Amino acid sequence: MNDNKGDIKELLRQVQNKFGRTLATPSDFDALILQVSQTTGERVSISTIKRMVGYVNDNHEPSNATLSVLARYLGYRDWHAFTLRNEDPASGSLNQDIIQSDQLKKGEEVEMEWLPDRYCRMKYLGNRHFEVLEVRGSSRLNVGDTLDVMVFGLGQPMMATNHLHNGNVRPLYIAGRTHGLARLAIVKRK
Repeated sequence: MNDNKGDIKELLRQVQNKFGRTLATPSDFDALILQVSQTTGERVSISTIKRMVGYVNDNHEPSNATLSVLARYLGYRDWHAFTLRNEDPASGSLNQDIIQSDQLKKGEEVEMEWLPDRYCRMKYLGNRHFEVLEVRGSSRLNVGDTLDVMVFGLGQPMMATNHLHNGNVRPLYIAGRTHGLARLAIVKRK
């Protein structure tokens, strides 16, 4: 059994990032299993992956063999090498996956996705303040809502304050509370 849930969560985040989309439908899982097999020459159980991402509720922990296959998919030697990644700054610094709002320019846009099947694109207004330009899958965000965000982190929940929604200010809004943000990018507009 593995007692390092933080490493497993980070492994899943990186797997989904490399895969290029969140695991939200049965076809997503099928496509990931195929891609892992083509990359590593090894197979992992689709039911294990579904349990790991919380698509299926089950308390079974993944085996080291499964974790090693997923680590090899990412380019690591095995699970143990993945767990040591923080000892090598070139192997996965979290700083690459963070957007600090005070480093954005006014008018730049940030887009993010989180489970299950949620999407949001926001424009930076300055002073950590954003306006929602596009949203899919969420009933708690609307186009035109504004909110304050200090930092966005891939694999971490997005926490916003001063969320102005339908004329009411909510003190706190959290996107991706359970699994964090599955995709995060600064949108390059022409």
